[in-house]
Amino acid sequence: MSNNGQCQTAQRRWRAERLGYRWLLALIAAASLVACNGNATPAARETSTATAPAAAGQIRVVVSLPVFVSLAEAVGGDRVQVSSIVPAGTDPHTYQPTPRDAQALADAKVIFVNGLGLEEWLSDLIASASSGAPVVELAEGLETAQDEHAHEHPEGTPTTEQSHEHAHGTPEADHGHGTPEGEHGHEHEGGNPHLWLDPDYAVEYVRRIAQSLEEIDPDGAATYRANAERYIAEIQEFDAWAKGQVEQIPPERRKLVTFHDAFPYFAEHYGLEMAGVIVLSPGREPSPQELAQLVDLIQRHGVPAIFTEPQFNPKLAETLAREAGVEVLELYSDTPPASEDYIGMMRRNIEHIVEGLG
Repeated sequence: MSNNGQCQTAQRRWRAERLGYRWLLALIAAASLVACNGNATPAARETSTATAPAAAGQIRVVVSLPVFVSLAEAVGGDRVQVSSIVPAGTDPHTYQPTPRDAQALADAKVIFVNGLGLEEWLSDLIASASSGAPVVELAEGLETAQDEHAHEHPEGTPTTEQSHEHAHGTPEADHGHGTPEGEHGHEHEGGNPHLWLDPDYAVEYVRRIAQSLEEIDPDGAATYRANAERYIAEIQEFDAWAKGQVEQIPPERRKLVTFHDAFPYFAEHYGLEMAGVIVLSPGREPSPQELAQLVDLIQRHGVPAIFTEPQFNPKLAETLAREAGVEVLELYSDTPPASEDYIGMMRRNIEHIVEGLG
């Protein structure tokens, strides 16, 4: 190894050691806060599926995640009453269901879930609830970021191998903090499950919701079809606006560092590069060395901002941002902001990305 290479290696080691104590303290503080505040309290969870009685003739619809509530409501309109098992602002990967959740499932006429291993805890809950309602996996059969070829969006637009590589994450030398060999951060059976953050996939979700409601309630079929097409048009109108907004970001700054690996489809759809993630998988805190590598990547590649999510404790991202000298902004993945629907959530994401990277 050349003297220059030895010097660079020594500098990286020194940085990791220097950051180690800081990160250790930050991780302890963040972990204690997560333990106290990471998920909704039991009292809050008890109200997650507590809804007003359905009006006469309304269909009880239960969805797994808050982000699917607005999709089902947009399609069902006044003919449905929709509730979410996972409360707003709660990490679905680590959610612990309650007896009230089981009762909601037992009363449901249809249950919409994402699938792809995102709600691993839900199958046992449905079985224990003795629910006879059909369970519709909205992502079933759709191409995911784990496929080994360039996948195709529902509308038939092929993606590039380069974009596909970003969806998986780049090799350790250039990735945020490198997934250890043989380990895939945030891995789910069937691939990364966060398809709905690509508007093309969200359109497919809406169509599947409409089809399922038509089968359950044939009298409302015309309403469901009309509502679905109306909401799809709104999603597509938003999407055209969003692409124009992203085009304003200089190409060399279109790099995302997010809290966890929820945004590969979003990034690919909008021509952004997934440069790194802070937490490889829920519940797995990064080591000081991994965080030092991520700081190094952020600085070397000129990443101007990093993005956290409201359902996760922000302390770790804030500490990382201070060390890297960048901004911290929020993105939303499975819970829209208060009073916002799916489109409002996505609009907020685009606005924050343009603000942080532009």
